Amino acid sequence: MKQTAREKRLARQAPLPVTPGSLGLDATLYADAVRYLFDRPVPGKKEQEWYWDMDEPEFEATPLQWTHIQTVLFANAGTDLAPYSDEQVGMGLTHVMSNNAGDIPLQVLDSSVPLADAMRMMQAFPRLWSDCFAPRMAHVYQTIGSGSDRLHFACYMWFDVWPTFWNVRHIPEWRDAMWQLFCQMLEVPCRDVQVSALHGIGHEGHALLRPRELQERVEQFIRGVPAHDEELKNYARAAARGMVQ
Repeated sequence: MKQTAREKRLARQAPLPVTPGSLGLDATLYADAVRYLFDRPVPGKKEQEWYWDMDEPEFEATPLQWTHIQTVLFANAGTDLAPYSDEQVGMGLTHVMSNNAGDIPLQVLDSSVPLADAMRMMQAFPRLWSDCFAPRMAHVYQTIGSGSDRLHFACYMWFDVWPTFWNVRHIPEWRDAMWQLFCQMLEVPCRDVQVSALHGIGHEGHALLRPRELQERVEQFIRGVPAHDEELKNYARAAARGMVQ
């Protein structure tokens, strides 16, 4: 499928590597944010994650700084999150993707954040999946949606709970960015990352306003699925129809 002019422009907006310096972000603030999100003890049974503690101080950063923090984090998750366990990574990313206990995923939508900065964050987003989720989950093969660990929850449920796109689905640049993200995720050689993309397509595919292209892309994906993996093929067909849970 041929890229549109807008898609080609989006693909050029996030030159790599992405560093705090390249975005004008203070490197110490970024390092502090990574520790704030991920350097946390994993709760035991009957204990809650740290971000549910009402006495936990909030991390002080502006919406634009939070957008830049996420951009650098997504672009460098493979290395910057390497010191942390799967449970710590899953716990921290759940806080990043959900507004249940905070508003991190809504910071990029603040009126003070230029659209170009938001799109730069989105262009870095695929690397979170290819460089962080995929290496940690490449060995996993389980029934879709059955994983119970924190990393699997963050991977599988991201586009189920992430409120960001739904609030800006009327903006063409956001729709194009999400389309590119899903397409790139489907190319990552990790089943769980592919399932997450399909899960997202199932929930938000209709908002992309690309029914024909979406159907063609899913059919192309299905042709590349191993012959024995009927579950993944059926899930992809259901996602294209918006029939996922």
